[in-house]
Amino acid sequence: MKTLKILSNQNKLYSETTSEAFYSDEQSDFSIRTVTRGSEEYRLNNKTINVFPGYFLVLNDGTHYQRKIYTDGPSNTFSVQFSKQFLADYNRSLVCDDAALMDMPFDRADKTHGFHETLYPFKNDLMFNLLHLKYHFDKKVNNELLINEYLHHSLLLFYQVYYKEVLINSRRLNFVKPSTRRELFKRLNNVKDYMISNSNQAIGIEELSKVACLSECHLYKLFKELYHCSPHQYLQKVRLNRAKSLLNDTNYPINEIVGMVGFENSSSFIRLFKKNFSVTPQNYKAKNFA
Repeated sequence: MKTLKILSNQNKLYSETTSEAFYSDEQSDFSIRTVTRGSEEYRLNNKTINVFPGYFLVLNDGTHYQRKIYTDGPSNTFSVQFSKQFLADYNRSLVCDDAALMDMPFDRADKTHGFHETLYPFKNDLMFNLLHLKYHFDKKVNNELLINEYLHHSLLLFYQVYYKEVLINSRRLNFVKPSTRRELFKRLNNVKDYMISNSNQAIGIEELSKVACLSECHLYKLFKELYHCSPHQYLQKVRLNRAKSLLNDTNYPINEIVGMVGFENSSSFIRLFKKNFSVTPQNYKAKNFA
C-alpha cells in the first residue's frame, strides 16, 4: 500500500507498506527517509545502503537512486520530501538578518548546498517529531498549516543532527587541510554505512579497508579517532540495537534473531545484550509483549 500527499507548497509526504517492491530509477527533492519496521535498500552513487529502524537516510535534491524492499514481513517506510523553494527559504532565514528578511520577504532564495548522503541516528526529538507527523499523515489530517509546522521543525531538528554528526564529528580528525578532512570523513562514513547495511554478515577489517580505500592500520586509527570506538565495537553496537528493535517489534524467537543480526552464538549475544541494556533479551521481549 502506497500513500502520497503533495502539499500546496510542493512538499511531499510518502508512506509505503509492502514486503516486495522495486523502483529502478527515481529522483526526488531533498528528503529524509525512515523505516519504522523491516528494511529498505537504496542504491546510489555506486554504493548500497540499507535503512533499518533506528536510522534515517538523507538524499539531496537531484540524486538518482534505485530502491527495493524484499522482506519476510511487511516493511513500513515513511519519507518527507522538501520542495526546492521551501528548503531554500528555510536556509535564507538562517543566514539573513531580520532587516533583510523584512525588507525583501519574497526575495529569490539562493540554491542550497548538499548534505552528506549517509545514515544518521533516528532518535530523540527528530524521531518524535517525524513519528507525530506520520501519525497525522496516516490519519489523513488535512491541516496544511499544522503539517508544514512539523516539516519546518523537522528541518530545524535535522540541522541540529547534521551539525553534531557531521560538522562537529569531522573536527575530531586532526588534519590541517579542510579538503583532506572532508575526504577522510566521507570515506569513514562509507565504512559506517557499510557496517550498518551489512551488519547481519561476517565483516572483516580487510573488507572495510577496501570500502574506505585506506590501509587497515590507518582505517583503525582514524575510525577510533572519529567514533571513539573500534570498527568491531561499532558493529557490535549496531547488531545489539538491531536485535533490540526486532525483539520490540516482531515475534521472531531469540535464537533466530541472534543469526539475523549477525551474532555467531546465543551465549555471547545474551551476555552482551544484558551488559549493554541491563536486561536479558528474554526479559526485554516479555516486558514489551506483556
